[in-house]
Amino acid sequence: MSTVLRVNPGAVREHIRRLREWRAEWSERMRAAQRVAMELIETVHAAPGRGFQTTLNSPKRYLGLIEDRVELLAQTMERALERLERGFYEAAQILQEARQPLADGSLPTTAVAASFEEAYAFIRKWEGGYVNDPDDRGGPTNMGITQATYNRYRRDQGLPPQDVRHITPEEAEAIYRRYYWEASGAATLPRPLGMVHMDTAVNMGVERAKQFLGEALKRHPEDPQAALETYLDLRLNRYLELAQDPSQRKFLNGWLNRLRDLAGVASGSPEWRQAFEQRVIARLESDPLWAEHLAYVRRQWGWASPEGEVK
Repeated sequence: MSTVLRVNPGAVREHIRRLREWRAEWSERMRAAQRVAMELIETVHAAPGRGFQTTLNSPKRYLGLIEDRVELLAQTMERALERLERGFYEAAQILQEARQPLADGSLPTTAVAASFEEAYAFIRKWEGGYVNDPDDRGGPTNMGITQATYNRYRRDQGLPPQDVRHITPEEAEAIYRRYYWEASGAATLPRPLGMVHMDTAVNMGVERAKQFLGEALKRHPEDPQAALETYLDLRLNRYLELAQDPSQRKFLNGWLNRLRDLAGVASGSPEWRQAFEQRVIARLESDPLWAEHLAYVRRQWGWASPEGEVK
């Protein structure tokens, strides 16, 4: 499948410029409305009757907060614009580059860069709160962060260790960005391979993810889609290898669901995900050991058995 991305740099820059002008214009309008409202309140206060004054004290306090709220909203908008502008210029630069010969397992520079925000959103979807399953080899985790990784982060920050139960969302995001996104090299990869690589680093460790990436690029140095398929197949193989251990087999259904979801989100194509599901089912059908998991996958993913029944 081939798509053409058409970008009008002038139009994008104009939209960004107009959005920036909105901040000053709206801020001034809100301040003007605030002044008029305050004058109205003072006028009503001057009228006889204590009831008017009591009733209007609360609105007056709220109006006093308007400017702070407008400024906060404007700052948030400005940060979003900065990220939009930076992303646009990076994408425009990549798209304008001539395609260079591939070397050292690199990928085509015409691909759109992977996004930490997109990868992290997927990870948050699959990593929940505090878990301490005795069969989980990673030990206690919270927001997907193990106690060992949290200890490392706290130590690097010059902070005393503490139970991973108390990790904050800000700490979790910083850990994912530094110890997985950057450390794995996902930040240098194009989408969707960068997203898959990031999630693999989180789920299986940075070194294992690097092994998969190197093997996928070695097999398909000039075909990002084929490299992605190989990468996902390598991860599937590792799941089945781990599930040979009965203590780990109970996690297999969850691992397969996550991998299926990743294939769909990363590719953005229902057809591509469907093809991946077929490969998973074929692997499960190849060994009677996975009969229970095969039945689960067919039932949950909506695939019919050879007899035509979903089970």
